[in-house]
Amino acid sequence: MQAALAPSVSEERKWLVYRAPAILLGVALLLSFIVRIRLANAPLERDEGEHLYLAQMMLEGNAPWKLAYNLKLPGTDAVCAVFLALFGQTVAALRIGLLILNTVTVSLVALLGRRLFGISAGLVAGASYALLSASQNVVGTVFHSTHLVALFSVISTLLLLRSGLKPGKLLVTGLAFGLTFLMKQPGAAFAAFGALYVIVLWRQTRASVSAGVTALLSFGLGFALPYALLCLALWRAGVLDRFWFWTVTLAEAFATQRTFETALTILKDALAQVILPNLFLWLAAFIGLGLAISLRGTRASGLFTSGLMIFSFGAVSAGANFNPNYFVMMFPALALGLGALIASGESFVELAASLPDTGSERAKPSGKTRNKRKSPDRERGEPDSAGRTLFAWRYRRRLPFVFCVIACLFSVLAQGYYLLAMTPYEFSRSSYGSNPFPEAVQVGEYIRTHSDAGARVAVLGSEAEIYFYSHRRASTGYLFTYSLMETHQYAAGLQGDMIAEIEAAQPEYIVYVTCAASWLKRVDSPETLFDWISQYVPAHYHAVGIADIPTSGKAKYIWGPEAASYRITSDNVIVIWRRKH
Repeated sequence: MQAALAPSVSEERKWLVYRAPAILLGVALLLSFIVRIRLANAPLERDEGEHLYLAQMMLEGNAPWKLAYNLKLPGTDAVCAVFLALFGQTVAALRIGLLILNTVTVSLVALLGRRLFGISAGLVAGASYALLSASQNVVGTVFHSTHLVALFSVISTLLLLRSGLKPGKLLVTGLAFGLTFLMKQPGAAFAAFGALYVIVLWRQTRASVSAGVTALLSFGLGFALPYALLCLALWRAGVLDRFWFWTVTLAEAFATQRTFETALTILKDALAQVILPNLFLWLAAFIGLGLAISLRGTRASGLFTSGLMIFSFGAVSAGANFNPNYFVMMFPALALGLGALIASGESFVELAASLPDTGSERAKPSGKTRNKRKSPDRERGEPDSAGRTLFAWRYRRRLPFVFCVIACLFSVLAQGYYLLAMTPYEFSRSSYGSNPFPEAVQVGEYIRTHSDAGARVAVLGSEAEIYFYSHRRASTGYLFTYSLMETHQYAAGLQGDMIAEIEAAQPEYIVYVTCAASWLKRVDSPETLFDWISQYVPAHYHAVGIADIPTSGKAKYIWGPEAASYRITSDNVIVIWRRKH
């Protein structure tokens, strides 16, 4: 598949032609830097807390799934460990790492857009991705694994376009897609797109059967290699069985519980949240892809980008959760759609301008009229004075770029306060409501300053960020309690395992989080764990701290002996219990 040819531009005019898209990219990156740096110390949300705690365990030399369990593959945790090692074990270190990754992704999206649609299109695609990936509606300043999936998918796609059917290059390309999968399981959708591209290229080039089979095998081997090496390492660490149970058996049970009707309802709500603040960027992208497919010069690149878009949505749909941050995996393809608008839009405007006036052609000119000398304007193919009243002829090819600028401007204006003024606390509350993320900072700090370095902690709920803030090791491997609240056959047994681990460890602190979002308890969820909490915890622990979180306003903190007699006023609290001596 060949990239669309950019319009020919003389050397002396290149700077003038590309200056406006380059400025747009620079402004988009500047806004992304501003919001990411200003919110670098925003409270961690629970997924970030899980990644950071697991990263801490890796840095201490512990294999994944040895001391903590989760449903995700460990690629994101490994990247977090790198940033903690480089920049220190702080929240800001993680967010600065995300800024670096995002800047690299923006640059690579621009390169991919250039490869497919030309330089101007690539610059606009990069600018679009910078704005989309920093949006609050997908909590773009939060370190989710979807940012890494987006990065590695773009790297893989660039390699794919350069590979042809050469086995060696396809092996490397498959390896890149394999790393995409290790960042998060939905990354496998991009590998499926890569395999389909190899098949299509094989058929288009009419290569031999042996050449096509060799190409597919090379690609598949490269894709499988990272996962195979991970399994080998975990087998040597003695945790392969646990890894398989959590990432395959339990993940499958979790994913198959949602009905199709429920998934559609969730998708409808998610699309409204994700699209509206960037409505014109989405519209411009789909218009661009439609135009690219309709024009011969950009059809191949338009079809390629449309295929990437479809498989990107497949990645978003994995598990039918449709969390807003999952749509980050679609944003590279969406940004390329805006690049397609630049390339195909210019061609479409030229084509429309070159069409004859059908009304004048139907009128038969007289001989005298035919013999009249054409005006200089008409000899140059320029419009008459009536045409100039609509827009200047010389600027007609800039209309697609103007539309993209308007789309970007709408996105910025719709999120102006968030981009330029919102505080970290306001961001946490406006993005996550009454989830106890700001309060987890204070809880973790209290435990850190009131315990020895070797003290153990158990968090009852899904707030692994408390482990990271306190720099204390968990006494149970169950960092999230969501799997324990499901209705699958394993839920009751998992609750029993968590109880047994806590009783055996006898942690110095137990932190009980009552926030509903930290449990996602169902009507038919097993009650074993809650019965145990109500009996075991008060019998062996006494309250030493409470964060009482109202529906509006800041939380009230009660520390020391007053916590035991404090009357809780809300359903959303964090209670810190210390073991009785």
